[in-house]
Amino acid sequence: MRRRRSRAVLVMAVVLFPAIANAQATPPPGFRELELALIIARAGFDCPAVDSIEVATNPQPGWDVLRPEVAVCKNGKRFIVVSSGRRNTRPVVRPLTE
Repeated sequence: MRRRRSRAVLVMAVVLFPAIANAQATPPPGFRELELALIIARAGFDCPAVDSIEVATNPQPGWDVLRPEVAVCKNGKRFIVVSSGRRNTRPVVRPLTE
């Protein structure tokens, strides 16, 4: 009886694990825009909401750790937000002049 239960638990874990992993993999639409607006506001700049995001590419080797993004706010201001792959560092936010 105990073996049946353990097999049933094992089979359910194997069957349900991919569904759980897929359910948590993708954030909802607009999540990154909200996150960037909060990062820019915490840096002390005025950006009520992010309208669009442009991902800058780095062709130089060794720069793949940094992820520069240009955020265009609804008020027309543009900011470059660079975040590292490390969790314990703050993103760098700089306004772009036109």
